[in-house]
Amino acid sequence: MHLATTNLAVVNKLIAHTHANHHVIDHHGFYTHTAHHLGSLHFLGATDNKIEELYKGMHDEINFYQDSPHEITRTNWRQSIGDKRFCKAYQEFFDQELAAAGNDWRKKFMEFLLDNESGPLINCVVAGVAHPLIHIGYAFELDSIVVASEALTMCAASYNYLHEVIDKLKPPKSGSKSALTIFQDLRSDHRLPLFDGPGVDNLEPTVKQATDIILSHYDQWLVNVNDLEKIVEELFDLTVYLYGATHKPDQIEFDFFLLHLLTSMNAIRVIYPHLNNRQVAEHILYQFFYFASAIYIGQLRPEINKTLIHDYNIDYAKQNWNYVIEQSMNTDLIGHSHFLKVIRSLRDAEAVYGFKDGLYLKTAVKTIENINIDNMWIGGSTNPRQLNVLKRA
Repeated sequence: MHLATTNLAVVNKLIAHTHANHHVIDHHGFYTHTAHHLGSLHFLGATDNKIEELYKGMHDEINFYQDSPHEITRTNWRQSIGDKRFCKAYQEFFDQELAAAGNDWRKKFMEFLLDNESGPLINCVVAGVAHPLIHIGYAFELDSIVVASEALTMCAASYNYLHEVIDKLKPPKSGSKSALTIFQDLRSDHRLPLFDGPGVDNLEPTVKQATDIILSHYDQWLVNVNDLEKIVEELFDLTVYLYGATHKPDQIEFDFFLLHLLTSMNAIRVIYPHLNNRQVAEHILYQFFYFASAIYIGQLRPEINKTLIHDYNIDYAKQNWNYVIEQSMNTDLIGHSHFLKVIRSLRDAEAVYGFKDGLYLKTAVKTIENINIDNMWIGGSTNPRQLNVLKRA
């Protein structure tokens, strides 16, 4: 496993600068990825000088927060969740609360995520296309109180309709199928909505129209709650196939929203050992399965063809992880945070889960060799390039 050659001092300095000068969610509705980018550079071994150089290009402009309608306090902090106008107030509140906790800030961080047992923040970390979830993962990996405060701010501002389903999720009732099999069943279920094109705007109508159908498939998922590590591994591998094995056989493409499922599962892989409550740890996996199902439907249920990864030919002597990291860190790809997150997620998964006939390495090499750096990701409603998706008759 390739180890970082830097310490975290430079990364922490730059994260603090971003925290002070840039929106967690900007006026376009875009989420900050700076901590993800800096963290990925660090974990992939970028030098301090390289990280500082790249940071200069991570922000086009300084976006100071607009004032919130009122202050957020301990007594009212849950009253404005879901309202992005309170980003500034929430960030100030969480900054103060975590700082006041001193060395116990990690405990306070979890208390906020788990507050209100019937509807805790952690039950909606997949809102905002799972940006809050990914940010929580980086808070733990970087051991950063600043990133933790940003993650809580994202959670509070992004809290939305998804929690209404997630709060009520129960363990699957009659499980007999793998997660991958269930996603193949979702593809062939004609009861599910089929949209004119893919895109994140399909998520809410999918949730509103198809939750009962999704849950009928969810209930067939076979899980062993006594081995959460295996569930995490199964879901991670599912996202690898969703990301790297859903394109047309003759046109290799990568979907931005399916990519987010991969990096989200990497976050869960990082987070779940910190969830001391076993029921909460299980529930975040159920939450992810439901959310991934809805995203898959919204992206027009592309066919999952495992051979598109397993039959991808590479020369293991040359196209190894050293090659992957060299190509990632010494080409223009280094400037793309989502790309780096995918690469390090795949590399780190192999270190934990093993070689698996090159599953993770082949997916990484395939990404590097086929990515269109001028238009890297598809899956938006206006992009004519699409995966091997279902079409309306």
